[in-house]
Amino acid sequence: MPELPEVETMRRGLLPIVGGRIISAAVPRTSLQPITFRPDRRTVLRALRGRCIHEVTRLGKRVVFNLDGGRRLVLEPRMTGRLFLDVTEPISHVRLILEILLPESEAPASHPPAASLIAAHPAATPGPVRRVVFRDVRGLGVVWLMDERAWQRELGPHKIGPDALDIDASTLRHRLAPRRTAVKVALLDQKAVAGIGNIYASEALHRAKIHPAEPCAQLSHRHWHRLHAAIREVLTEAVALQGSTLTDGTYGTPGNRAGRYQDRHLVYRREGQPCLQCGRSVIQRIVLAQRSTFFCPRCQRRLPRR
Repeated sequence: MPELPEVETMRRGLLPIVGGRIISAAVPRTSLQPITFRPDRRTVLRALRGRCIHEVTRLGKRVVFNLDGGRRLVLEPRMTGRLFLDVTEPISHVRLILEILLPESEAPASHPPAASLIAAHPAATPGPVRRVVFRDVRGLGVVWLMDERAWQRELGPHKIGPDALDIDASTLRHRLAPRRTAVKVALLDQKAVAGIGNIYASEALHRAKIHPAEPCAQLSHRHWHRLHAAIREVLTEAVALQGSTLTDGTYGTPGNRAGRYQDRHLVYRREGQPCLQCGRSVIQRIVLAQRSTFFCPRCQRRLPRR
């Protein structure tokens, strides 16, 4: 479920660890199906120890730690992954724990004692240590350790499109307009534009008054400019409100707080409820590319065939 706003919230919540050094990388013993580590778990854990974190960035729906030695640690939450910083209560489905030693001048005033953290966690190292925990309920997440060559091969521009918050209207139209597929489906293609998922595609299309099943090739320049503006508005608002926490509760901020953008959803999961924009129709649900899609049939009318 985490999309650009949720992953950007994770990234911002982890900024306090920048400049720190990873002193411990561990995977708790568990009977759960293991998540994917690339190249493999043992290699990743061994290589992380001692690495300095120069920067925490984001690539689409992935959090990226830029490490010394030209390495990158890529955390891909997929459906139910989330990141915590200094969690103080026991949590389940923990897949990775990083202990990060900060420079003395950047140490927080206090940090949680080891006894309050996850059971069976290795003893805390004395000093200014922050803990990053990667949790994934369904176990679909991926942890990658990459050098520059692997980064370009696996996640370069030929694999991941421009970020949805950075792309301009002309580029968005150029990348999607020739397609005959439904515009909602096209927006989910991470090779075309990175970061948009099911929630924010539905919300942006509603704000732009474009039917989600409309083929990209049917849209005019005016539609693309309207859609681009809607995407930026929706994503910017969602980032400011720290994403959407749905009823399943699988997403929260690194500080373990709920996002607030779900209270602003106009169509997502509002099937059968009145449209908050026109007030004269009810939200409908259809399935496109095996994904639930929500829209208002009055605000988002189909276009005449060209």
